[in-house]
Amino acid sequence: MNPGSHACVQRCIPATFIRTQPFCSLGLWCLITLSLQASEVIQIDVRPVLTGRAVTTLTDDKLVHWTEGVDGGGRGDGYMTREASVAKGDTNAIALPGNGTFEANAAHPLVRLNFSNEDGDGFQTRGIQGAGSFVLSIPANHYRRMLLFMTSAEGPSQLHFKLTYADGAVEERDLALPDYYYDAPVGDTNVFSLAQNLPKWDATDRMKERDHHYLHGVDVHPNAGNELVSVQVTKTAPAYLVFWGATGVTAD
Repeated sequence: MNPGSHACVQRCIPATFIRTQPFCSLGLWCLITLSLQASEVIQIDVRPVLTGRAVTTLTDDKLVHWTEGVDGGGRGDGYMTREASVAKGDTNAIALPGNGTFEANAAHPLVRLNFSNEDGDGFQTRGIQGAGSFVLSIPANHYRRMLLFMTSAEGPSQLHFKLTYADGAVEERDLALPDYYYDAPVGDTNVFSLAQNLPKWDATDRMKERDHHYLHGVDVHPNAGNELVSVQVTKTAPAYLVFWGATGVTAD
């Protein structure tokens, strides 16, 4: 089963709580406080908007090729999982994890995208050449972070986000997503790099460039005091955008 194909929830315990409560592991008070302090990481089910595959996987010991790549309007080049790259002989490549999972770090929680060596020929991504838009249905909740994962090729993508809440309230954001050749700017509170220094492969599985490609994450900064139910992403005509997935972190 594709690990990114269903909404998935993990318990996320803030590190500050662990540090400030060193002696309560056996007490009922600690268990109650732990529950109150915990937030959830939710992998958003984005399958309804996916249209192609940007990652070549190794499924049943066979390469399953990308179909809608990361540049050239989807026809240029794509990525590979580590196992697929090794099978091709590119043993030193910094390729993508075979299960689509990125462990939590200071920039983001645990993230599961929609590619995997187990997914056969399932859809992984959505490419937009020219102007276009799509809407993500979000499990209604109070989120302190809503992270969307994307790449832009042939220049930055100018994006407009429309956040809709359960009570009908709407918030809007505008952002320029950097070209995937560049790392996220240091100190940027809106954009970070989920995967760094990636190579890319052409349609014949020949490595075109060994490094300096990035998979970016965008925080659309939802209002944690209201229940978010959808996010619309709109792109202007220049550049080529690939959408990879979304992960939310609920309010504490």
